[in-house]
Amino acid sequence: MKCKMLMGVLAISCAAILSGCSQDDGKIVIRMAQASAADGAIGLSMDNFAKDVEAKSNGRIVVHTFHNGQLGTERENIESVQMGNLDIAVVNQSVLVNFFPDISVFDLPYTITSTEHADKVFLGEIGQSFLNKLSEVRLHGLAIWESGFRNLTNSKRQINSADDVKGLRIRVMENKIHQDLWGALGADPVPMSWSDAYTGMQQGAIDGQENPATVIDKNNVVEVNKNMAMTEHCYSTVFLVMAPKTWDRLSPEDQKLITDCMNQASLDERALSRKMDKEAITTLESKGMVVTYPDKSLFIERSKPVRDFYSKDFPELAAQIEALAN
Repeated sequence: MKCKMLMGVLAISCAAILSGCSQDDGKIVIRMAQASAADGAIGLSMDNFAKDVEAKSNGRIVVHTFHNGQLGTERENIESVQMGNLDIAVVNQSVLVNFFPDISVFDLPYTITSTEHADKVFLGEIGQSFLNKLSEVRLHGLAIWESGFRNLTNSKRQINSADDVKGLRIRVMENKIHQDLWGALGADPVPMSWSDAYTGMQQGAIDGQENPATVIDKNNVVEVNKNMAMTEHCYSTVFLVMAPKTWDRLSPEDQKLITDCMNQASLDERALSRKMDKEAITTLESKGMVVTYPDKSLFIERSKPVRDFYSKDFPELAAQIEALAN
């Protein structure tokens, strides 16, 4: 563990020394980092994006990808992008909200009702508007990818109704809406970085966590949690943000190349995410995970005060998102 932490510190130090969009033997080198597993839909799509950029640029632009928090936590990666020490960060919406609060509208529980609804929101005008607004916090928005609908796992008991959640210590992201959601459901929410969550569950400091099925599978959560409830309480995305310093150093032609490759990667990632999410449930069951499908109506009812309280900050936007569900 100490060795892993030392490697992380060294990686962050190296990233801080290098400036964004470095030149290596005449090539443009771009570093792209995320905190989750390399073999999930997001990690695989990052690698495919890198290959596509290199191929389309005839090897002139090279994208190096870093997974599993090699260059730091999601919060640290965002800050590195703002400073121009990292070129592209792939970060969960629920962490990015600490830098751009309006994104919290997407964290409202049971707001996104289906993958079709999600596509209308995130691939349409609303999603593009948010990408454009990120310039206000020194980030250049490239795309919004899918992480998927989040589900609850725990080591204590099967979840067959909302009542079964009471008393569970649940790891949540550093996000007030998520904390209040699980508090409203009677759980004890514990804000914690994802890199610390596995150890927390392993040592019994927390009982469980919530994530899309693919993330649960690829991060070996089944080793420490044997119960998964398909609560689908929040549709989670990751935002791909580039350092403005890096973007501005690219020629208009290279900016178009990056944009075109990213647009294709966005479509491919969503298709892959949905395929892998279905496969992950079967895989988890084969590894001993007990999967339950509780009635969501009580979850929706008990989370309504959280939805109502936070939606007051952006009533028009919340209404626009709801309208797209029809």
